[in-house]
Amino acid sequence: MKNMEKNVLTILLALALLLAGNTEPAEGKTSGDLPFFRTSGYKGSVSLTDRLVFLGLDTSHGYMFNGHHYLGAGIGFFTAPVGEIPAFGHLYADYKAYLLKKNSTPTTGIQAGYCIAFKDLSGNAFQKAFELDPHIGWNWTFNHKVGLDLSVGASVFLYGTGPATGAKAMPKISIGIEF
Repeated sequence: MKNMEKNVLTILLALALLLAGNTEPAEGKTSGDLPFFRTSGYKGSVSLTDRLVFLGLDTSHGYMFNGHHYLGAGIGFFTAPVGEIPAFGHLYADYKAYLLKKNSTPTTGIQAGYCIAFKDLSGNAFQKAFELDPHIGWNWTFNHKVGLDLSVGASVFLYGTGPATGAKAMPKISIGIEF
């Protein structure tokens, strides 16, 4: 798993450097100006996630309505290096609010979607589930084009029907870049 972690981190860092082509410092902007990645229009993000023993990679793309509200859709996967636990994939809707009109601001948001295991888990755990991920965090302007985001929250999985229903929750930490 150590090699997978190194590969994912290498990809994230390479993507951050590629997107950070303009190294103009954010301090050069007046307090009324927002960084480009928080202006109206298409925006995206790539994040490395950690759900206890599950490591994952997510990407979300959507529309920034103003300096405070983002709505998009995302896709991702997460897997664990231990035992017979398979990889999971998920599709989700993504809402995020930037609380202040500053280069460094607290954030809050929620992701809601559908999660499915890439391998049959009959009798072991859920095979597919509705997923809800509320989170809070902080966003920093890396440069005028790219932001760094750190958030903590919980992944809640609701699965099954009738008497076989259940729920599982686990903490989630996410670090990513926004462009």
